[in-house]
Amino acid sequence: MTDAKRSQTRRLAVVAGLLLVMSATDHAAAQGPFDGWRQPVVVELELAGGTRGQQLRALGGRRIEMGPGESFTVEVDAFDQRGRRFPRERFQMGVELDRACDGRLSVSDTQSGDLEFRAGRSRGRCSVVLFVPGNLNLDYPLEFEVTGIAETGYTRRQAEEIAERLYRAILQRNLERGSRASAVAEIQRGRIDSLVSSLIDSAEFADVRQRSQPAELLEAFYAGLLERAPDSAGANDYLRDIMRGRHRDAIMNLLRSEEFEFSLPAR
Repeated sequence: MTDAKRSQTRRLAVVAGLLLVMSATDHAAAQGPFDGWRQPVVVELELAGGTRGQQLRALGGRRIEMGPGESFTVEVDAFDQRGRRFPRERFQMGVELDRACDGRLSVSDTQSGDLEFRAGRSRGRCSVVLFVPGNLNLDYPLEFEVTGIAETGYTRRQAEEIAERLYRAILQRNLERGSRASAVAEIQRGRIDSLVSSLIDSAEFADVRQRSQPAELLEAFYAGLLERAPDSAGANDYLRDIMRGRHRDAIMNLLRSEEFEFSLPAR
């Protein structure tokens, strides 16, 4: 990567502890001259990564998906021209995050010298480049995507919170103990849409709907799920859904919103 190219970088972070050189077959010829050096030089790199609580796996070309607030650790092992592990305290690694990472992804180093990437609340993709300051200008691109929590799976604590909010929003009452276990299980099995449909199709909601105006139902949906009153920006679309009898659509769109997911308890 040339100096001119780096000067155009939107964001640059240098993390102490690691000097990165890619390990790849097609770079073998370029690293041949190091074989005669007496001092150890990094000529091979192994990268592994994983979210917190998961076993680290070798990083390939796959996109790294993370839910809001999740962290992803990248562990680096470097080796010299004689196949020996290179001391971590003797090399350094640079990290570039493109503009799309602003508000979406941050990076820091851990006490052990690994890199920890943390997802923000903004969904979408962004690119990261690990590079070698002053050493062959080799770089290693990574692509991250911050997804909705529903795509990575709700924890039990989050599922319990969602179940409570759904009952308050749709049936306008608290979730009774007898229904809690089944509601939470549906959410954790990825069948939240089925739970919403069963509540919307219930005789109890039919009674709520009969005695409520569409605007009142919208207020109940917002109060139950987002714990606030509807705003003019998003309320009109939801109100139109309710007036057309598409109560399920209104609820599911609120559940998929970034505001709702960000309001849930931490994983």
